[in-house]
Amino acid sequence: MIVKGFISNVGQTRDWTNKDGEQRQSVKLTVAIPFMSKDGQEHKDELMGEMNLPNQEFLESLRKTSAANEKCEFNVGFSLSEWNGKKIQNVRIYSVTKLMM
Repeated sequence: MIVKGFISNVGQTRDWTNKDGEQRQSVKLTVAIPFMSKDGQEHKDELMGEMNLPNQEFLESLRKTSAANEKCEFNVGFSLSEWNGKKIQNVRIYSVTKLMM
């Protein structure tokens, strides 16, 4: 799913190892998606997801984009998992593209 919005928070990074034994890093992102209600008031939905990082420079770029409040397009995926009898919705952010507006 593709959504348009802003990065409202760049969270902590997490180091992990993939099944091939390669070290990887991901970051928690909070994405704000603005919308207009039926009565004309502006609101926003927030998605809290995780994104894999290709390198440290990309992390710094995400922080700068968040600080500048630049509008972006996000490719987002949703999945459900079950843990201790509870269903949990997981949000993955696959890509971030800055919009030229």
